Amino acid sequence: MNARAALLHEDLRLEVGERKLADVGPGEARIRVEWAGLCGSDLHVMRTGAWVQEWPATLGHEVFGRVEEAGPALEIEDGTRVVLDSRLPCLGCEACARDPNTCPNIRFLGEARPGGFAAYTVVPGRSLHRVPEGLEGEDAVLAEPLAVVFHALNELTSVPERTLVVGHGPMGALAHIELRRRHADLPVSVAEPARLRSELAAALDADVRSSATEFPEGSFDLVIDAAGYGGVLGDAITVAAPGATILALAISDRPASIRPIELIEKRITLKGLNAFIDELPEAIDLLAAEPWRYRPVITDAVSLDELPEIAATQLAEPEGVKVVIHP
Repeated sequence: MNARAALLHEDLRLEVGERKLADVGPGEARIRVEWAGLCGSDLHVMRTGAWVQEWPATLGHEVFGRVEEAGPALEIEDGTRVVLDSRLPCLGCEACARDPNTCPNIRFLGEARPGGFAAYTVVPGRSLHRVPEGLEGEDAVLAEPLAVVFHALNELTSVPERTLVVGHGPMGALAHIELRRRHADLPVSVAEPARLRSELAAALDADVRSSATEFPEGSFDLVIDAAGYGGVLGDAITVAAPGATILALAISDRPASIRPIELIEKRITLKGLNAFIDELPEAIDLLAAEPWRYRPVITDAVSLDELPEIAATQLAEPEGVKVVIHP
């Protein structure tokens, strides 16, 4: 079976064409993709070619769809509404024998196997998470990035008093919204130069400035890096108060120059977070209960044919917040 799909070639050229789908094996399912989210890590792959195991690649790991065919030994009905767990553990190492979520060789949908920027994708049954009927697919596709935010914020050991979110793209905006859900009176500041992203931050009652360096030094006990530009960690350390926590969420391979003595003297905790562990069901439940809360991050809904153009725009000069694709 062939399916229309976005094809990223080894020379990083992105086009829409057709690819042959893998057969549905035991314990697998073919999913008819209804919505897929464009993530910062997708853009990183488009920019660098990182992590891809087979070319051409079909990216897309934030996926909502319906089961169209369940393989042998998989007990799920055709038509079931699902979001996908993007993680693909190797299932052959000692860590996987204990808990696949701890696999040191873990890969992700869209990189290790064709993902959701396509009409269909074939995935392991363990990737499937049922979606309540009342939750619209366009909202449900936020479950995976929201789970990443949950995982990051769950690392905090105390309630912050003043927070700075650097970068108000998809992860920064979701972190902002989730912080205010958890702590309604928490003052949240945002550093974001792009107009539409800064306007959303302001509409969500943030103190918005174009860069982190416009805030006074030592102002924040929590700084979230959702931007990933070269000097962001140095800027975060500068505006962090003594004893502050810095959470690094942005996917970036840009060198980051910092002065370790500042970490030491200010007793700053710097944490890098990757994906999630068991937060996806919680994210689905919360989206089902309060879809209106997170919906403002979706600023662009496009067809598969429009993906190459809008991806090029996001790579060059991001303006909108969350782009979702309707294959």
